[in-house]
Amino acid sequence: MFNDDILIGIFIGLANCDIRVESNYRANLGYTIKPRIQIRGELPFLKQLSHALEMRQIRPHLKEREGTNRNKPIITISRIGDLSTVCDKIPDYLEDARNQWKDFKRVVELIKNKKHLSLEGLDEILKIKELI
Repeated sequence: MFNDDILIGIFIGLANCDIRVESNYRANLGYTIKPRIQIRGELPFLKQLSHALEMRQIRPHLKEREGTNRNKPIITISRIGDLSTVCDKIPDYLEDARNQWKDFKRVVELIKNKKHLSLEGLDEILKIKELI
């Protein structure tokens, strides 16, 4: 089983933070912001990681095959509450392998506080997305 320090190490070392901006005519501004964290690895490792996250009330989505063109397993975390929980666990003073966590945490905070529903919030997210 992974303790919190190991999970933090996994997130800052292996995780890929992604922010998708999709056109959506039903949304107020015409766009939907979809942040997610993805971790790729061998299936036994990802199953253990998934179990450790579920024990901490984080609901990961484990797929044994990422897609038709990629046979590798992947874990995706995309619910804003789960993303917020993960972001809260990672201390600000730790640097990550891809230099993306600080910006990603800012986007999750904007969405959590409903700032993404305003034009200013959307502009800020788009600027941050360019940095990631």
